[in-house]
Amino acid sequence: MKITLLGTGTSLIDQDRVQSGLLIEGKREPVLIDVGSGVLRRLVQTGTEITAINHVFISHFHVDHCSDFLPLYQSLWLENYDKTLTLYGPPSMKEWSRGVYDVAFPYLRDRIAMEQRVLEEKDAIYIDDLVVTTTPTTHGSYESRAFRIESGSNSIVYSSDTAPCRELIELAKGVDILIHECNWLDGDHKPGIHTSPSELTSIVEGIQPGKVILTHLSPEVIEHGDEVISIVGRRTNAEIALAEDLMTIEI
Repeated sequence: MKITLLGTGTSLIDQDRVQSGLLIEGKREPVLIDVGSGVLRRLVQTGTEITAINHVFISHFHVDHCSDFLPLYQSLWLENYDKTLTLYGPPSMKEWSRGVYDVAFPYLRDRIAMEQRVLEEKDAIYIDDLVVTTTPTTHGSYESRAFRIESGSNSIVYSSDTAPCRELIELAKGVDILIHECNWLDGDHKPGIHTSPSELTSIVEGIQPGKVILTHLSPEVIEHGDEVISIVGRRTNAEIALAEDLMTIEI
């Protein structure tokens, strides 16, 4: 299984990082998870043919996690995509889709075959050799999902946007690689939205993964990267690293 971090930034402008997105490649079909602004360009930079994409998961419908879905959809139409694109997301996907296709961009409706599958709270999707398991997370008032992706005995967990929550720790038990957001530095923040380095320390201690990759990185987190890595890794033997756009991992 090969994982490419397509976008590792936040909604804040960063000249080196686009918004959230992952490419997962198993033995056959590639899978996209989140498609924030800039992710489509990063996908093309990997050399992946966009018409090979048949499965897209969106963790939640904040702009920085879904805004490149429509450019992807339109590009597939213009490339004469002749398969069925399956879009997976939490229940809010239905309302988002009505706004997109009925109100904002009706010219896009039915340009390609698309199936929408609402992710239940504890869902498991089987795509060739990949198993994608989901769980709800805590991200303000928004429905959001974390994902565990397994191929054989290898596994990763992608938190997407979340505050510390028991559901994610349960999902990530025994995982090889934890890809977890670290949106802001320690300090006084509104609770229940994102995760700080010290909060992530406790999460990592509870999971004990082999490796931790921090993503959804704000400019201030990147500026203090060495300190953040030290904080997150202080109660674990796991390797800790800051994500970068187009970083690849093979397990």
